[in-house]
Amino acid sequence: MKDGIGIHHYSCNASMGNTVFCSSDGDILVVPQEGRLLIETEMGKLLVGPFEIVLLPRGLKFSVQLPDGKSKGYLNEVYKGHYVLPDLGPIGSNCLANPRDFETPVAWFEDKAGEYKIVNKYIGKFF
Repeated sequence: MKDGIGIHHYSCNASMGNTVFCSSDGDILVVPQEGRLLIETEMGKLLVGPFEIVLLPRGLKFSVQLPDGKSKGYLNEVYKGHYVLPDLGPIGSNCLANPRDFETPVAWFEDKAGEYKIVNKYIGKFF
């Protein structure tokens, strides 16, 4: 139905290695609570720690490495529509969500040999 949201808690102690994940259900907002995440996406790498968030759009393939050895936090997945920056509205240029306040990954390329496993989440099931 592509309606609603999913709120998940994650706790991990191993990197994904040669496994890649993709959600066809919705955009994922990752909120690390403890430990940093090195998220490798099709668009580049992002190092995200506590007090930061990262948005992974629907259909984006990514892999997570753990520079600190373990991490835990929350995921919020929105199924209908996409996350967007709010309009500035009456507070104008003093708002808290200006595009300049966000980081974007820098493009990179890595030629690695070996096999990869792609896990796709579609209609709440893993393929």
